[in-house]
Amino acid sequence: MKEFAKYVGVLVMLIGAAVLVIPFFMGLTNNTNLLIGLILVIEGFLGYIFVNNMKKGGKTSNIIWAIILLIVPYFIFSYFKKAAYTEKEIAAYN
Repeated sequence: MKEFAKYVGVLVMLIGAAVLVIPFFMGLTNNTNLLIGLILVIEGFLGYIFVNNMKKGGKTSNIIWAIILLIVPYFIFSYFKKAAYTEKEIAAYN
């Protein structure tokens, strides 16, 4: 689980890419598919950065990340960050 948690952002990006590619090959491309795929790719990219950022961060930085990651994905990525690294690993980095 620990290794998977580090790459959950990449998984979200791949899902976003699939949302972009599958309708293209089926000939059903519309703006909704493009928007959903774009949001998933960007969220996955930012989530990967958030999960693999070893700095613990304070209240202000967590609020900024929550705004950037659109609140709900913040809590999901925060869970995976806690699953990916122990408190000792984070403390050793800080």
